[in-house]
Amino acid sequence: MDVEIRASGTPAELLASDARAAWVDLAAHPIWAAALAGTLPRQRLADLILAIHPAVAGAGRYIFSAKVSQIAPEDGAELFRQLYTQNKDPQANSDKGWRAVGAGLGIADAAFDAVLARPSPEAEDYIEIVREHGLARSPTEAAVVAWVIERQLPALWGGLADALVRHYGVAEAAVAYLRWEAARRTQVETWVAHLVDRYVLTADPYRVFEARRAGREAAWAWTALTETVA
Repeated sequence: MDVEIRASGTPAELLASDARAAWVDLAAHPIWAAALAGTLPRQRLADLILAIHPAVAGAGRYIFSAKVSQIAPEDGAELFRQLYTQNKDPQANSDKGWRAVGAGLGIADAAFDAVLARPSPEAEDYIEIVREHGLARSPTEAAVVAWVIERQLPALWGGLADALVRHYGVAEAAVAYLRWEAARRTQVETWVAHLVDRYVLTADPYRVFEARRAGREAAWAWTALTETVA
């Protein structure tokens, strides 16, 4: 039986509604809010950084580049350029960058090695969800997942850098990678807005429905990963 999806609004209206929902605001989660405010205990902050490490470095370093398999050639070329930069620009090396952040908090390299060797189920689930929607699903789903997660990360990392220096006594040099990511905020937001304009706002109601569900799955996976330190 065919299922008809009747949209309750335009794609733009539905995304605007999602943008006001609590689940979509990564920085508002109590654990992240505490970290950004400097009230999260130092050990829990170290645990949080180790928990997310496989999702933002190692196996998770390039997960958003998976969109290249489903989008238009010219957009694929832009994603390839971004991926090339991540490979060649020393400032973009998240593996080294996050270890420098960790060192500022007293996290040993061996601890990073351990979480990369045996990522938590929550980290593996998050990576798999983002990969799945980028590689095996529609570009509409990939774009909304990027809208939910990727567009928010530069601001989150910038806030984390501020908190580490101001509240946790971490040297500015240790947060250089987070500053580099924060400086990309406008670029990332513009890129994700382009993906939304091209692949979401023009999509049929069923594609938009599936894409919004994909965004929720990604957000829930990120929340589950965050809460492994709760």
